[in-house]
Amino acid sequence: MIHFHDGIIQDLINKTIQCSCGMAHRADIADIIISKGAVYEIPDLLRKYRCQNIFLVSDKNTYKVAGGKVEQILKEKRFDLTVHIFQREKSLVPDEKTVGEFFIHLNKDKTDMIIAVGSGTLNDLSKYISYKLHIPYIIVATAPSMDGYSSFVAPLIIDNLKVTYKVTVPRAIIADIDILKEAPLNMICAGLGDMLGKYTGLCDWGLARIINDEFYCDWVADLVKKSIEKCVDNLSGIMKREEPAITQLIEGLILSGIAMNFVGSSRPASGSEHHLSHCWEIMFLLRGKEVVLHGIKVGIATIIMEKLFHLLRARKKIDFTASLERISHFSSQEWNRNIYRIFQAAAPAVIALEEESPKNSLERHLARIKIIEQKWMEIIKMIEQVLPKIGTIGKILQEVGAPVHPEQIGIDADTFYDSLIYGKEVRNRYGILQLLWDLGLLEEFSQEMVDIFFKKLPPYQGSLSEKDKNILRKVQCFILDMDGTFYIGNNLIEGALSFIEKVKKCGKKFYFFTNNSSRNARYYRDKLKEMGCTVKREDILTSNQVILKYLQENYKDQKVYLLGNNYLREDFKSAGVKLVDDHPDLVVVGFDTTLEYECIAKACHYIRKGVLFFAVNPDFNCPVEEGFIPDCGSICAMITASTGITPMFFGKPSSYTFQYILDSTRLGASEIAYIGDRLYTDIAMGKDRGMITILVLSGETKIEDLAHSHFQPDLIFPSLKEIKASLEEIY
Repeated sequence: MIHFHDGIIQDLINKTIQCSCGMAHRADIADIIISKGAVYEIPDLLRKYRCQNIFLVSDKNTYKVAGGKVEQILKEKRFDLTVHIFQREKSLVPDEKTVGEFFIHLNKDKTDMIIAVGSGTLNDLSKYISYKLHIPYIIVATAPSMDGYSSFVAPLIIDNLKVTYKVTVPRAIIADIDILKEAPLNMICAGLGDMLGKYTGLCDWGLARIINDEFYCDWVADLVKKSIEKCVDNLSGIMKREEPAITQLIEGLILSGIAMNFVGSSRPASGSEHHLSHCWEIMFLLRGKEVVLHGIKVGIATIIMEKLFHLLRARKKIDFTASLERISHFSSQEWNRNIYRIFQAAAPAVIALEEESPKNSLERHLARIKIIEQKWMEIIKMIEQVLPKIGTIGKILQEVGAPVHPEQIGIDADTFYDSLIYGKEVRNRYGILQLLWDLGLLEEFSQEMVDIFFKKLPPYQGSLSEKDKNILRKVQCFILDMDGTFYIGNNLIEGALSFIEKVKKCGKKFYFFTNNSSRNARYYRDKLKEMGCTVKREDILTSNQVILKYLQENYKDQKVYLLGNNYLREDFKSAGVKLVDDHPDLVVVGFDTTLEYECIAKACHYIRKGVLFFAVNPDFNCPVEEGFIPDCGSICAMITASTGITPMFFGKPSSYTFQYILDSTRLGASEIAYIGDRLYTDIAMGKDRGMITILVLSGETKIEDLAHSHFQPDLIFPSLKEIKASLEEIY
């Protein structure tokens, strides 16, 4: 029996599925009921299972929410009932004391079925007891807060260490939407955080497959991806506790747990983000701090792992010889000392894990690093295929009001650093943290993460440090963004002209660069002149020029269907590009403020037929005096939503623009400073490429945005006016 709105789970439970991966997948859950009023179906299930003697367990909170109602229903139907309510002032912890209390109050000889009313901890306790005593259990979910309802593992705190036991699955899952939609919002956010962790968990699983030849099933991985999609489909509905959105969230969580059953481990659903969460939980318990919801910790840890994966992907070259050299200095004695420093009473259990499977041994490292070097491009390709765009996970969590920063749950900078370095030790499972250790980059990347999350880089406050002055002294040429940096709309930003005059007096070069493909260099030269800034046309570099250079070098004489303003069309025609309405070889999309639906429809038609899809610039918004308007990236997002095809982007921050700037200035990257107001284009332009980056807060980016971005500038100023003041201090 199953009540499920789209039938996906019906084909997955209580049957054997022969898979092309070679494994016979199975999830031995008899019934899953997801509906309004689902608790009223419990008596029928018990009669179906021929169970009369029931042990009902809850804590004092879940008893108020649903336990009391379940007790009343069962008494009315004349079941023999024993009720135990855990009385805890703080959160229930699944440790030896709690397990012992459960055992003491349950009479094995007089119990046919355990019914647990709760979520994470009560579910884990019940499945562990169920497994040990061979008594089936039913879980009545009280919150869509985690994916463990349908999994066969139970994480418990044993000897101060979180230990995951392989146990059993519930006989039935009761997910009453009337109950779930009333769960505290932080528990609903926890469920979303737990699901988002699957992104980086799947990446870790992919790493283990490539590097350690670990079992991997594409079908199960796709199932997990589907479960993530179910959870993020209706974020606004989740915030409003709408029944369809809460239903989708609990369905996604249950689907994820079923995936774990299919492969016999939690691999498809957890990775280094869970290790970090477990590490934090151990630290909280050892310090007597209130434990934070599992999914809340996982959500924050997933943001961190996402950043680490993208940092690694951005590292173009790896010196594998240097990796071997760094790891050759690994000291097991120093490692032991740090394990005791960090994990204290839990240290012996952590050390025992390493002795059981010595992942840090030099012999195993040598074997892995050879494979990593051979398969490096395969690793990078896998990361690119699995992970969403940088910042996606943080934006989702922010949208529902969930914490996104370690400080929000009481993690300070030192604890954060220690957890990144040693979090991998709480599980013998390969993931991004172990890969960074293998590459000899874990300490470097961990420090960079500390800088991203905890280094409060303030905007200019009247005077630069000597270190920051030295950064400016290196600059031989300034590349200036225009919209939001030099002007907004038709108004110069205060101090813009005086900045240009100061640059000239210092004997430095400058160029303007704009991603705004709705205009061209001729237009911008004239616009700047009207605002009192006289420059030559060749002083203005544009994303239009970048894509045209690429097309002339790679697709000369190809026919182009172009979505763009007359200025963009003027540039294409001047470059000799043949523009057509029918039978194009390429579709090129720019920032088209004259866009018509018919043109969008045509572009989608051609792209679906296999015509190549290029975009002049990736910006989602263009700053104007009234705020922002949709830019080229937003137009392309609509086309991608329709066709499923993502374009190749030019303009900032692409490598094509980077090279175009180097060619135009005839300088090295370290001699150039890029000044702009956007993290994801202007600052990303120079990130990891050796170019100096300067963020101005006069346009799109606000200071609080820095905490959630991988792209961190070298310097921050309110506007060009303050950069000019700093140059006056230096020259």
